Amino acid sequence: MNDYHVHTFLCKHAEGQVYEYVESAIKKGVEQIGFAEHIPIRGLHDPDGRMRIDEFELYLKFIKEAQKKYKEIKILLGIEADYMPVHMSFIEDFLNQYTFDFIIGSVHFIDEWDFTNPLYQKHYENYDIDHTYRQYYKLVREAAGTGLYDIIGHFDIPKKFGYRATVDLSRDINETLKIIKDNDLVLDVNTSGLRKPVKEIHPSEKILQQALEYNIPVILGSDAHQPSHVAYAFEETRDLLKKIGFSETCVYDKRKRKSIPL
Repeated sequence: MNDYHVHTFLCKHAEGQVYEYVESAIKKGVEQIGFAEHIPIRGLHDPDGRMRIDEFELYLKFIKEAQKKYKEIKILLGIEADYMPVHMSFIEDFLNQYTFDFIIGSVHFIDEWDFTNPLYQKHYENYDIDHTYRQYYKLVREAAGTGLYDIIGHFDIPKKFGYRATVDLSRDINETLKIIKDNDLVLDVNTSGLRKPVKEIHPSEKILQQALEYNIPVILGSDAHQPSHVAYAFEETRDLLKKIGFSETCVYDKRKRKSIPL
């Protein structure tokens, strides 16, 4: 059992030190834990959403120290990197400076609106929900085509607060999955939705069925924001994946992917 989507206090909306997440993972029998802290972005005002640029070296230090101390578990250095068109020059340069084990590409923003942040949830009432979903999938398609990422994070995240599209989005979703497949990317099967108002994993069972038809690989992530979240609901989620027809998941090392039995 591996958890490839874990945050820490550095992101400003989580609790707990790296070592606390690692020790929680060890207690739960996790074999690999992948830290994926939110990328710092120069010029983006997001005080509650990510570490500052001057904190990134601290993140590296914490991971390296944990890797030396805890030999009974594999600890990976990852990052969750936004796709934001106006900031892509900085994001690409930043990612190229460091050797990550894996990079999660996530869409959190439509223009300047972080639609995943509960502080700005009220804005859903001011936006056309169907347009919001279509814009989201458009941005995911663009992200998938950049070649910057290994994993697409929490696919279908606009449903997080329980807001659902009122139209059939099958075409948008199929087009997006096809581009994910064409670019050899992996889907983050993210259990955090079970802890949110939507009470459903990302992506949904229906989307996972479509992903299997495209033969898109999957990887489990808790999106942990406190140590107790590590490997959250992994047993039932793994059972669901097997029921759908998945038999493998992935592991990474210096951005090289390998399939292992689910």
